Amino acid sequence: MMRHEMGSVKVGNLDASTWAREAAPAQSDEAGLEISSKAAIRRLFNSLEQKGIRHCHWKSNVRLEAALAAAEDIDLLVDQRDARQFHAVLLEHGFKLTQSRSGIGHPGVFHALGLDQATAEVVHVHAYFQIVSGDSLVKNYRLPIERLLLEQTRYLHGVRVPTPEAELVLFALRIALKHTGPIEILMANRRYRTVAKELGWLREAANTERAEALCAAWFPSIDPPLFRKLLDAIEDERALVRRVVLGWRVARRLRGLRRLGPMLGAISRLWRVLSLLVKRFRRRGDLVLQTGGMIVALVGPKATGKSTIAHALATRLGGHLDVLPIHAGKPPATALTLLPRILVPAARLLFSKERAGEYQKPERRREKQYSLLYVLRMTLLAYDRRKLLRRALRAASAGSVVISDRYPSESVGAIDSCCFDEAALANCNSPLKRWLMNRERILYTGFPKPDLLLCLEAPIETTIERDARRVKQGGPDAAAVRRRWELERQPESSRSTAIRIDTSRPLDETLRTAVRAVWSAL
Repeated sequence: MMRHEMGSVKVGNLDASTWAREAAPAQSDEAGLEISSKAAIRRLFNSLEQKGIRHCHWKSNVRLEAALAAAEDIDLLVDQRDARQFHAVLLEHGFKLTQSRSGIGHPGVFHALGLDQATAEVVHVHAYFQIVSGDSLVKNYRLPIERLLLEQTRYLHGVRVPTPEAELVLFALRIALKHTGPIEILMANRRYRTVAKELGWLREAANTERAEALCAAWFPSIDPPLFRKLLDAIEDERALVRRVVLGWRVARRLRGLRRLGPMLGAISRLWRVLSLLVKRFRRRGDLVLQTGGMIVALVGPKATGKSTIAHALATRLGGHLDVLPIHAGKPPATALTLLPRILVPAARLLFSKERAGEYQKPERRREKQYSLLYVLRMTLLAYDRRKLLRRALRAASAGSVVISDRYPSESVGAIDSCCFDEAALANCNSPLKRWLMNRERILYTGFPKPDLLLCLEAPIETTIERDARRVKQGGPDAAAVRRRWELERQPESSRSTAIRIDTSRPLDETLRTAVRAVWSAL
C-alpha cells in the first residue's frame, strides 16, 4: 500500500472502529492552522471522525478553505457501509435533506443543508456514496473505487482528503470526461484558468510516477503514456483540441463504466439542459427540502425593514434552495386588472382625494364613506392578491420557500387586508358598491394563510427617521408613517406561527435573527 510523504494516512481495509482509533493521531500539523471556517462545519467533521465514519472531502481541495468557510459546497465521499450513521450525524447537527425538484439528481448522491448558528449562513453538504463523474450534467460514469479512495487519505486543514496522487488521478479523468460533447466543453472551459491552477496545485504536491501507477491499478485501460498526455493537455490552456481528442479516448476506454447507454444518456442530457434553462429563466434554485416548502410573510409598520429583510432572506436561502420572492402588498396586475392599473396614475392626478392614503386618515375611516372608484380599485386589488397568493400556495406545496413582503391580515381595515366591514356595508346605499364590497370580502376569505409570520417591530421614532432617509416620489411623510402605525402593528393570522423581531438593531444582527427563525420553521 502506498504512503504519501506529506502527512498521508495509511488506512488499508480498515473497519470503522480502527478508523476512529487512528483518526486523532493521524492528523497532521495542518489541522492546527488558523483558517476561516464555520463552527457548524468543524463540528460536522469532528463528529464524523469521532464516530469512525469512513469519509473524505474527495475533490476540489485546492479550494478547501472556501468550503470550510461555507463559500462552496462540501463534497463528501462516505463509505456506503456507514450510510445510516452518516445520516444520523447530519440530523444530529441540524442538517436538512433536500431533493431535486426537476428530478435531475444522481444515484448515490444527495444534498443536505445546515445553518451555522453564529453567522446564520447556509452550509451545503454534497454527499456521495458512489463516485459518479463525467460531464457536468449527466455524470454518466460510475467510478467504482470508493473504498480504494478512502484508503488513500491524508489531512489538510484538519479535514480528511485524498492523497495528492489519488486526487490527481480523479481530477485528470474528470476533466477528460468533461470534453466529450459541445455543451460539456463549453461549460468546462468557461473559467478554464481555475482548472489549470488546480492541476498545478496537485502536481506540486503529488508524485507523478506514483499517480501513474495508481491510475493504472485503478483503471487498467488508462495506461501511463495516456495519463501523461492528459496531464499535459490539461495544463496547456490553449490545447482545447488535444483535450477533446484525449477526452474521447478516455471515454471510449472507460465505456464499461457508463451508467446509461447512448440513447438514455442523450435523453438525460436533453432533460437536464432544459431544466437548466428553465432554472436560469426563473432565476430560482432546483433543490427543495424533503419536508416540503412554506410561505414566510414579513409584516409590520412602515419603515421597519420588511423589503430589506425579505430581499436579504431570499438572497441567502435562494443560493441553495428554490425560493420564490413575492410582494403581497403590491401584487402584479392580471389580465382582468391590467387596463385599470394603467389608468391608476392618471386617476391619482384627477382624483387626489381618492388615494388610498386619504382613506387611511382617522376621519375618513370613521365616516365609512367610499367612492365607487375606491371600492372598485380595492376589489380589483383583492383579486390580484388572491391570484398571487394562490400561486404562492402552489409553489410552497411543490417545495418552494415563498418569501412574501407584506401579507393580508384577518383584521378588517388593516393594511393590505379587507377594507369593508359590516358597518361599511350597512352605510352604503349603492347596490353596485355594496356588491363590489361583498366581492372584496369574499376574495379575502379565500386567501391561504402563511406558515410563518415574521412580525417586524421598531420604535416609531426609528421608523420616522428611516422614512426620512428614503429616496422616493413625494419625499418623506412622517404623518403617513404615524397614520399607518396602528393599522400595521397588529397583523392577525390564526393558523400561523408568529415571531416578533426587533429591527432597531443593526441590519446584520436583524438578518441573522430572521434567518434563524425561518430555518427553525422549515
